[in-house]
Parts: sequence; structure tokens; C-alpha cells
Amino acid sequence: MSATTINSGTQTFRKFYAFWQLVIIKVRLNLRSEATQSYLSYAWWVLEPLLMMAVFYVVFKILLHRGTEEFVNFLLCGIVPWLWFSKCVNQSGMAIMQGRGLISQVYLPKTFFPLVLIGQNLVKQIFVFLLLFVYLSYDGHPPTVQWLWLIPIILTQLTFITASSFIVAFLVPFARDIKYLVDAALRMMMFGSGIFYSYTQVIIPEHRDIFLMNPMANLIVSYRKVLLEDSMPLTMSLLGISMGSMVVIFFVYMLMKRFDNTLTRLALE
Repeated sequence: MSATTINSGTQTFRKFYAFWQLVIIKVRLNLRSEATQSYLSYAWWVLEPLLMMAVFYVVFKILLHRGTEEFVNFLLCGIVPWLWFSKCVNQSGMAIMQGRGLISQVYLPKTFFPLVLIGQNLVKQIFVFLLLFVYLSYDGHPPTVQWLWLIPIILTQLTFITASSFIVAFLVPFARDIKYLVDAALRMMMFGSGIFYSYTQVIIPEHRDIFLMNPMANLIVSYRKVLLEDSMPLTMSLLGISMGSMVVIFFVYMLMKRFDNTLTRLALE
């Protein structure tokens, strides 16, 4: 291996390392800034999901007596992952335009902006998941060895979120009305993800494979299998979602590089 190749590889690694350092620093600064804008500061990261869970508990378990005794647990195992996904995708639509201040001062790869939003939401989602796990443990679903499957499930969802956020962040600057289409698509996708119902009870057997082609529906089924049924997730589906998402991430990354100057111009208009 020649010295030139080694030096080139070293420079690439340094750029990669510096890029991710910058993403982490920006995530920390944004989270700190967000916390200072509210009286309760960082405590709001815990109180917000806690209040959300309390509302679902009171409405569905106490007031409406909806479904079975497990319905609230069933609902939370669907709504918590879904809100993480929808929040990231929604916010990523305007990520590049909202970064125009930085874009006008220094060059940054355009993937930087959706990655910062994904990082911010990931930090806050950790607290949401912890509250969910505590609640489920209290309500008769204590941790078991099967809960280790949550690691690949969460990583798979993070990969899918990144792929989806990259697509939206790339497309919206070219036609900002796409943001409204994204909102509508997310609403449709929410009702097609089995958050409020069990697909085995609602979807006829002939259509279940089609239903599970929705990655979020697939992921929600896996969350419920691990947390509520103490069983293995849909492992092959997780692998397929991960691989497909990584292909999309690479493809959109290359598109962002190809149209970098155009995205810069659109952001500054």
C-alpha cells in the first residue's frame, strides 16, 4: 500500500471524525438552547412523555374502559415508536432551510442538518423509552432476556428514521409544498401502522403480508412481541428494513453531494 493511499485514507477518516464531532456538538448546543427556553428546563423531557402516557391511561383505561386490560400497554407500544418516527420526519422537511444561517457562513454537507435533528430527538426518545419500560414493568411486564431484542429493534428504527428523514430533507427544498404532502402521508401511514388495532384481528390473512410491508407497522409488531408477549421479534423483517434503509441513506447521501450547490442556493433564497 502506497504512502499516498495511506495519507488519503487518514484524511478521509479525519474528515469523517470531525463531521460527527460537529454533529454531536450541535446536538448538545440545540438541546441546551431548547431546555433554557422553558421554565422546567431538562425536566420537561421527562414530564412531556409522562403526561402523554398519563392521558392515554386515564382516557382509555379509566374513562372509556376501551378494549382489554392490556389495551393501554398495547397502545403505548405503538404510539411511542410512531411519535419518534413522525417527529423526526416532520422536522427534517425544513432542516436545510432552517440551517441557512450556518450555510451562509461555512460549508457543511447537507446531511448535517437532518442528522442534528435526528440526534436531538434520539436523546429525548431515550427518556421516553425508559418511562415506557418502567410503566410496563409496573403493570405486569417486567424485563426478561427477550428485552435484549430491543437493541436491534431500536437501531433498525433509527436507521429507517434516518433514511426517511434524508429523503424529506432532500426533496422539500426543491418544492416546499411537498411538506404538506409529507404531513398527509404521515397521517395515512399512522392509520396503516396498527397503532390502534391488532393486525391479526383486523386484517384478513390474505392481506397481512401487504400490511407488514409498511416498515413502521413491522417495527411496532416487533416492539409488542418483545415487550408484551415476551417473544422474539420479526428478525428477518428487521434485517430487511435495516438493509433497505442503508441503501436509501447511501443513495440520498450521493444525491445531496451531487446537488450540494443547488441545495445551498435554495436554502438561501
